[in-house]
Amino acid sequence: MAALRAVCFLALFLLALPANGAPHLVVDMRSGKVISRQQEFDRWYPASLTKLMTAYTVFQAIKGGKLTLMSPVRVSANALANPPSKIGFPEGSILNIDTALKILMVKSANDIATALAESVAGSEPAFVSMMNAEAARLGMRDSNFVNPHGLHDVQQYTSARDLAVLAIAIRKDFAAYDGYFKIPAIKVGNKLLQNHNPLLQRFDGATGMKTGFVCASGLNIVATVKRQGRELVAVVLGGPTGRERNVRAAKLLTESFAKPAPFTAVKLETMRPSGQVKRFATDMREEVCSKKAKVTESGEGEPESKPLVAGLFAAATKPEPTLEELEAIYLKPKGSDTRSISVALGNATGPDPYGLIAPEPATETAFATSDGVTTPWPVIPGTKSAKVPVPQPRPKR
Repeated sequence: MAALRAVCFLALFLLALPANGAPHLVVDMRSGKVISRQQEFDRWYPASLTKLMTAYTVFQAIKGGKLTLMSPVRVSANALANPPSKIGFPEGSILNIDTALKILMVKSANDIATALAESVAGSEPAFVSMMNAEAARLGMRDSNFVNPHGLHDVQQYTSARDLAVLAIAIRKDFAAYDGYFKIPAIKVGNKLLQNHNPLLQRFDGATGMKTGFVCASGLNIVATVKRQGRELVAVVLGGPTGRERNVRAAKLLTESFAKPAPFTAVKLETMRPSGQVKRFATDMREEVCSKKAKVTESGEGEPESKPLVAGLFAAATKPEPTLEELEAIYLKPKGSDTRSISVALGNATGPDPYGLIAPEPATETAFATSDGVTTPWPVIPGTKSAKVPVPQPRPKR
């Protein structure tokens, strides 16, 4: 009887842990076959996974022809007012879209996400409208965006299924931009900023994507991995800690590579809910950001690690492996990959449809006529460093 009570208590305890019921989805990116899924249609707060949608929207704008990767991004007061994670360039700073995307994917900077949105669409609300239009076009039926960075808003939500659709669309529609999602680190001046995605260094075959965290969402990740000619995407949402999220993602990916998708497997594009779907996102703030966790709402980062339930009732059940043991099984030790890409302000030489770079005042070059009168040359603005004089027509005799 005591053993039965212990087992019942353990079951109730596990049911109370949000992470155990949090959504996940693993899909073969080439075939679209679903290998593993759980609550994949439940709505969830995306946190900084929002920036995947931001990047996709920017790529579409570039494809439209009005912008290039060298087009300017201007840091506004509105952008700089965002809370961390942020890069903190002063108001009025100019960088290009290429640099902004690198900062966005590695540092997950909220100020740069807003600056990028304003510079690509003319305003943040206009860019958000573009994001939602692209999401609707892709069939992301359980997604709604109200900002380009992912800081918490109850009206901003998505699902594991929608995020898998987005990840595959990024790879399919914009393969030339894959490099943005797998940069190990960036160097800004003397500062080295590491990518928040630990699978890039600690899981063989990792090819990139993005992490996200706010207190309400828990710790999320979209990870792509390529092995033996197959590439899978895993979406893991609602981790109570970064370590738990990382281990869960690595375990799901390892098991998914070990079993090829069956011929009859359901495909992502035709998948339908298999049970009850949550229409309102779960708020994990109490679980993730309690006083004990000592975590602040930062838009990115990791709370302190918490142990899994290990050997809770060893007499009644076989002890479960600890989180540390699982981490040693599924992830490599933390590495010291020092590869980085330097980023800097400036070099915004591409089209500037919104006039973000103020034109420099034209300088005049003078010449003296035969009677000693100094007359200015008419000038045409050339590069930033020179003004090209245009000679006047030779006077008729």
